Amino acid sequence: MPPRRAPQPASTRPPHASQSKSIPKPKPKPHSTALAEPLKRQPTALPPARTHAASYHWPLLLNDKEGCDALLVWFEGVEEKREMPWRKKWVDPEGVEGRVLGRRAYEVWVSEIMLQQTRVLTVIPYFKNWISKWPTVYDLAQADHDEVLSVWKGLGYYSRATRLHQGAQAMVANNRDFCPIPSSAEELQGFPGIGRYTAGAISSIAFGEAEPVLDGNVARVLSRQIGLYVNVKDKKCNDFLWSVADKLVKHVSDFPNTKTSAVPGNWNQALMELGSTTCTPRPKCDDCPIQSTCRAYSEGQILTEQLTTPSIVPDIEDACSMCAQLDTEDLLTATIDEEEDGKTTKKRKVEPKKSNPISHHFKLRTSTTHQPGTEDNDEDDSCSTINGSKKRKAPESTLKSKSTAAYCALFPKKVAKKKVTEGECVVCIVELCLPGEANSKWLIEQRPATGLLASLWQFPQRAITTLNSTALDRKILAQKFLPCLDSRPMDLMKVTAFRVLLSKAKHVAEIDSLVHVFSHFKLTMHVHLFRIDIDKDNHLDYTLDPGRRWVDTESMDRETLSTGMQRCWSRTQRAL
Repeated sequence: MPPRRAPQPASTRPPHASQSKSIPKPKPKPHSTALAEPLKRQPTALPPARTHAASYHWPLLLNDKEGCDALLVWFEGVEEKREMPWRKKWVDPEGVEGRVLGRRAYEVWVSEIMLQQTRVLTVIPYFKNWISKWPTVYDLAQADHDEVLSVWKGLGYYSRATRLHQGAQAMVANNRDFCPIPSSAEELQGFPGIGRYTAGAISSIAFGEAEPVLDGNVARVLSRQIGLYVNVKDKKCNDFLWSVADKLVKHVSDFPNTKTSAVPGNWNQALMELGSTTCTPRPKCDDCPIQSTCRAYSEGQILTEQLTTPSIVPDIEDACSMCAQLDTEDLLTATIDEEEDGKTTKKRKVEPKKSNPISHHFKLRTSTTHQPGTEDNDEDDSCSTINGSKKRKAPESTLKSKSTAAYCALFPKKVAKKKVTEGECVVCIVELCLPGEANSKWLIEQRPATGLLASLWQFPQRAITTLNSTALDRKILAQKFLPCLDSRPMDLMKVTAFRVLLSKAKHVAEIDSLVHVFSHFKLTMHVHLFRIDIDKDNHLDYTLDPGRRWVDTESMDRETLSTGMQRCWSRTQRAL
């Protein structure tokens, strides 16, 4: 590494420096996104401009013990009503043996992985089955990978199962204690499939460490609590929310005075539960235990009630640099459906939806001021007539409450979803009919160990690269592709035998075209059926390498096929 140059004294400066007529202005310092406590509580920002200082995003919960206690008490009640097999009372690591602690941490870990991108009701039976089969991390580490995928079958996102299995093997290899799962969130992140969120959940829920969590639900809760109108997936904004989550969990846990307790886990689960059940994309603000500290709710009230608030213009250096401009179009088009929670018995003509008072607020800025007691009060509006029947209108307080919730629903900032990539492929279902056997055999192959649908089994398939392919185009492609299935490592004799066998495959039909949607990809699968008939006198070798196998009809349902391949198989069975 070259040595640093020593600063030059004034007398030895280059000539051009002293001849400069003006001193260049220093570049402005970038706005800090650090969490800074304000000297005093910042007044509620007034939409739509929402002019505010960076310190506006200081969590009000940090100065509201009653609010923090209310959330924890609320979660205690929810925990009793909404039972889940992985939710258990916290056990102090100091007072239990490692075997008990290890199992508890393992259960938290498995549940958190399963709950990623999957609903609770779907996960519960899978979790119970998994734990009954592999009750400890040691049991999972010794399991066969194909069996792991088989038990996961139906949950989707199979890479989660693979990483869970790999993580268990790595933990057991590194630590042979009764509890090989580390308590440190930082150390946990060193294992496959454990990111910052999962590490925080395991560390706080199982071990009582004051570690934060931040998933989509928690990010939504916090963005509304601190009035942060941003794309929460943006790295800078996401890092800021992590700092908020960290500050809160350490505050409620009295860290560092209290090292471990039940509070961190309960607090994190309370935030997750609140975002999952109450502070949803369409929030139920009236049921929220921390409504009083919610910045978004306070802003919504200002609009709904048409209140006034002190307007403070922050110094340009103190102004918030993260929040985007509020999208007023969302406010102007917001509507209220008074019967959104009711059950519709039959179709009928209904009145136009009422404009949200929020949108009315913005219209007032460009039109005449609304005067209570004029056109709206010319008649008794306690009920309205629809097809000759009377229907009582929602109380004004209910409409205002829904309007405020509609404003909160704008947080966090919505981002336009990227257009899903589309593709097509031919799926070759190859039936092998053997003499003297009632059940046919079917050819499947295993996908690579990495990438999409890693290690799962599938029917041979080939991508279609041409646009607007016809049925004839796809038939020709499938017929050319099938004899080429010898690229996997096999000895020369097997390659030759396999090639001869596939050359006897006869195209039966294009059975159907199915569309399967992944999280980021839309695939149209054109299912083609091929049949190979072997005569009694034809002694062809149809044994395969480990990456392929022939499976009889009755056994196919037990194979670890992806959801898309299961659909192709079901459609084939119906067509036969």
